[in-house]
This record gives sequence, C-alpha cells and structure tokens, in this order.
Amino acid sequence: MSLSRFRSRQTLNRVWPPKICMRTCGFVLFHVNRTASFNYFFGAMTDFFFISSPPLPRPWADFSYDDFMNRSGGLLINGGRSSRVFRFVDKEGACYLKRYTYNKIHWRYCWQKSQARQEYENLEKLKQTSLGCSTIEILAFGEKRDGRILRSAFILSREVAGSQRLSLFLDENQSPKRKPVIDKIVRFGAQLIRSGLALNDLYFRNILVIPESAEIYLLDVQHCALNRKRARLKTYPQLWSDILLYFTPDEQAWAAARLKAELPYNLKELRHRAEKFLPREKKRKAAELAYAKKIEELQT
Repeated sequence: MSLSRFRSRQTLNRVWPPKICMRTCGFVLFHVNRTASFNYFFGAMTDFFFISSPPLPRPWADFSYDDFMNRSGGLLINGGRSSRVFRFVDKEGACYLKRYTYNKIHWRYCWQKSQARQEYENLEKLKQTSLGCSTIEILAFGEKRDGRILRSAFILSREVAGSQRLSLFLDENQSPKRKPVIDKIVRFGAQLIRSGLALNDLYFRNILVIPESAEIYLLDVQHCALNRKRARLKTYPQLWSDILLYFTPDEQAWAAARLKAELPYNLKELRHRAEKFLPREKKRKAAELAYAKKIEELQT
C-alpha cells in the first residue's frame, strides 16, 4: 500500500465516523421532533425563570416568561442571528432586554446552559475577582426548553447611568477625560493577565465606561474560566486588537510598556496574533458607528 493511500485511509477513518454520527443524530432529532412521541422521549415544554435582584422594577415584576419574550415598544440596540437587544424606559428607570431564539435543532442546544444563564453565572464569577472593574447588574434571566432542547432565553439588566460603550467613547472623544480611561483599561489588562482568566469576546464594544469617574463595566461575558492557554490564544490578542484599533500610536506605545512585563510572549508575537482579529473588528466598528448614528437620529 502506498504512503499516500495509507494517509488517506487514516484521514477517512479519523474524520468520517464523527461526521456520520453527528448527521445521524441531527436527522433523528429532526424527525423525532415532528412526531407525537417527542414528549415521550424528551419531556414536555418547560420554562425556567430566575430573578437575581428582587423585587423587579415595574412593569417587569408582573411579567411571565412569555411576557418577557413578547414585550414590544423597545428600541432595538443590537441584533444578530439568534439574539436581539432592546432598551426599555419605564418610570423606575431604563433596562436592557436581550432575547435569544433558537429555531433549529442542534446538538449544541441539548443538555447545555443557555447563553443567558452562562452570562449571568460568568458575571457572578467576575464579582468575586479583583480585576479592577465592575459588572452590569442582572435583574433576571430565563430559558424555555422542549425537554432538554433549548428553544429560547432572555436576560434582563439595569442600565448603568451615565455610561456609554468604550468603543464609541474612544472613537469620538479626545478630551482630557480620555487619559484616565486609557489608564484604567491598561491596568485592567495587566490584572487580567496576572489572574490567568480567559474571557471570550473581550472587545471594547463589550465594555461600558463612565467618563466622569473612569469606571468600567463588563457585559456579555459568555466564557470565563481559569485557563492560561485559552487566554494566550484568544483573550490577550482580542484585547490588543482593539488597542490597535482605538488607541493612538503614543497610547499604544505606553500600553505596550506597561504590559510588556506581564505578557507570556513578546509584543511582536502579540501583534501577530491580534492582527488575525483586526479585519472582523474593523467591520464591526463601522457597523457599530453607523448604527449609533441611526439611533441618535431616531432619539432626536
């Protein structure tokens, strides 16, 4: 047997069985879902609703799960393939409601925590750390399942008064308030590297800042674990990609000097890793700025 044929057979044996297994499971789940025996195998439709900061402000205190998922009248702030973020202003203040809808059956949505629950638990973990930052206040979250298959979820948070997204602040602001915020971000980055925590999507659009006090708040934390390898591969390069995108050259040099002693690799390698995330971040930055202008026009 030739070496090339041996390698191709090895590849076939290694790759195809998992693919066949996943496709078979997806086929079975799809057809079982369309039969009357679905509840027999997987259980009935259930919803879970948890209030983390009772009592809820009005009118949220009187809502059921379906009311959270169906309330209308909010301002659409952000939207993706499976999620929508709305801002609601009531007598007791403004709140943000993020809804997740999962329309297809996939093995990832079986026996797994919803993104809303993951975000709540990760923010609770971060409250126990000393990273030098705060987290947004989660008021409630919930999820609905067909047995163990996730169908939808939501998470409700209170608005941080006087705050704005860090990405928008750094893009538009060149005032003296900028320097304390830059210093706070760099000190947060140094503390994060020392802790060894790995955070997913650590971008400036997922950080809020209060310019007057230079206080920062984390939001939308989908992964938080003590994992230095993952942090080296994703967390630090993601953070540095936004430093390259939003900091001036002088600010980049100052940040590099402050973080150089903490990083597990040299600055050249960090920049090389960060550049992999830059094209996508540039597109998201342009989309975020365009949408921010649209919201500003609607509010005026």
